[in-house]
Amino acid sequence: MTAMTGDDLFSLALDTFAQSWATFGIPDKVRAPGYDHELGLKICSLMYEKGGRDDAAYGRALRDFMLLSEEFVKLQMELDRVGHYRYSSFDEVRAAVYDNPDYMDGQYLNGLFLSQAFWLNHTKMYAYFVERFCTGNPPGGTVFEVPSGTGFFIAEFARRNPGWTATGIDLSDSSVAFSRAMSELNGNGAVTIAKQDVFTLPDDAAYDRIICGELLEHLEDPEALLGKLTKLIAPGGRLFVTTAIWAASIDHIYLYESARDVREMLDRYFVIDSELALNLKDGKGPEDEKTPINYACVLVPKS
Repeated sequence: MTAMTGDDLFSLALDTFAQSWATFGIPDKVRAPGYDHELGLKICSLMYEKGGRDDAAYGRALRDFMLLSEEFVKLQMELDRVGHYRYSSFDEVRAAVYDNPDYMDGQYLNGLFLSQAFWLNHTKMYAYFVERFCTGNPPGGTVFEVPSGTGFFIAEFARRNPGWTATGIDLSDSSVAFSRAMSELNGNGAVTIAKQDVFTLPDDAAYDRIICGELLEHLEDPEALLGKLTKLIAPGGRLFVTTAIWAASIDHIYLYESARDVREMLDRYFVIDSELALNLKDGKGPEDEKTPINYACVLVPKS
C-alpha cells in the first residue's frame, strides 16, 4: 500500500473533522488566509509517522482529536454553569488522567498533538514560541521542558538549536513514551526525556532556557512551581510559559479568571518580557473575565 502524502493526510483530517459537531467548523477556518498550512502538513505527517504509517492508526488519532474537542465543549459548558473545574486535587487528576493509559494513549495525547494544527489559538501560540523563544539564541546552552507532554515544543527547539542540550520530564509514562517518539521523529533524537517530578530536581540545575507549557493550571499551588522555576533558571536565562484561563479540561485544577490574575502571579517571581493573550469566543476580548483565553509569555528572572 502506498503511504499517504502530507496533503492526503491533511485533506483526510478535514473530511473527518467535518463529521463532528465540535469540529465541523475547522475546515473553513484552516482554509482562511493566514493559516499556517505548512504547520498543518507537518503535524499530520508526524502523527502518521508515529503511527507507523498505518492508515487505520491515523484515522483513530483523528477521532481522538474529535473526542477531545467534544469533551472540551462539554466541560466548558459545565464550567460556565458551575464556576469551577471538575477536579480540585492533583491526586484525583493523576488517577483519572495521567496514570490512565487508556485515556492518555488515545484521546489525550493524540488529541493534544493534533490540536497544535487544528485549534487556531494553538497554532498562534506555536508561532509565538518559534519567533520569540527558538530564534536568536546563542550557539549552545541547556534547555529544559516540564512537562514534556507530547514533546513537540522541546523537539522543535532542539531541531532549531542543534548545539543545545535538551531535557524534558513528565510524570506520565504515556507522555514520556510519546515525547521520546516525537523527539526521534522531529528532534533528530537530540532530546532526553525522563519520568520525574520537577520538585525533586536539585535547585542548582541552572538551565539557560525553560519551557513550561500548560502546567500552572494543572496544579493546586502554581506558585510553588513558579518558586521552583526561579531556582532552576540560570542567570540571564529565559522561560516560555503558557496557561489556560477559564478554559475547561478534564485535568485542570487551578482556575484563573482573567489574564490579570496570571500576570499578577507571574509578576511576583519574574519579569514578563513579552506576552500573547488569545480569546476563544467571538465577541470576547483577551482582557475579559470568565471567558476562555490562551495565554503565553516569555519571562526573564528578576535582577
